[in-house]
Amino acid sequence: MTLAGQTLLAELDVRLPQEPESWRSAALRQIVNLFVGGASFYTGEQVALFDEVIGRLMRDTDRLQLAEMSSRLAPVENAPIKALGRLARHPDIAVCGPILEQAKALPDADLVAAADNDRMDAKLLTKIALRPHLSPAVTDVVLKRGDKAIQRAIIDNPNAHISEGGYARVIMNINGDKDLAAAIAARDNVPPELRIWLTQALGE
Repeated sequence: MTLAGQTLLAELDVRLPQEPESWRSAALRQIVNLFVGGASFYTGEQVALFDEVIGRLMRDTDRLQLAEMSSRLAPVENAPIKALGRLARHPDIAVCGPILEQAKALPDADLVAAADNDRMDAKLLTKIALRPHLSPAVTDVVLKRGDKAIQRAIIDNPNAHISEGGYARVIMNINGDKDLAAAIAARDNVPPELRIWLTQALGE
């Protein structure tokens, strides 16, 4: 980070404790608007500075403003990663939902951490399952945590990349569900050694 950026953050750290909540809320809204309005033109270093500023301003922010911010940042391809991670971990579905469902900039590690949570709501797992791109690391966790409907959502998502272990988990629990077996068989990357089980399931 440049010296100018470091100086800005240092000044912000001094000023923030002195400002009322209304000032911080207004500043956060302005910064998010500024970022979203010019996101495609910012360099990686500039995005990182926005990330640090937003992170400081969003502390103790009420959930309604966080939900608004989440909806604004989720579609932005180069949205600030740390801010996205904090929003993704928020317990309120109105805040974390848009991020888990569509934020392309959210790292897989944050998605895995969110999905691999004992308290994860099925609605949120469904949002993750319907994302426009899913890596094997994410689908492995969603398939492990999700019920049959969520597993089927993964199978039906052509942009969900499924590992051999993920396929094995679902296939071993078909339990005579021929519709599910047919949906799995329709995918083009099912390991050959697992297709034997699908053939048996479809032939029963």
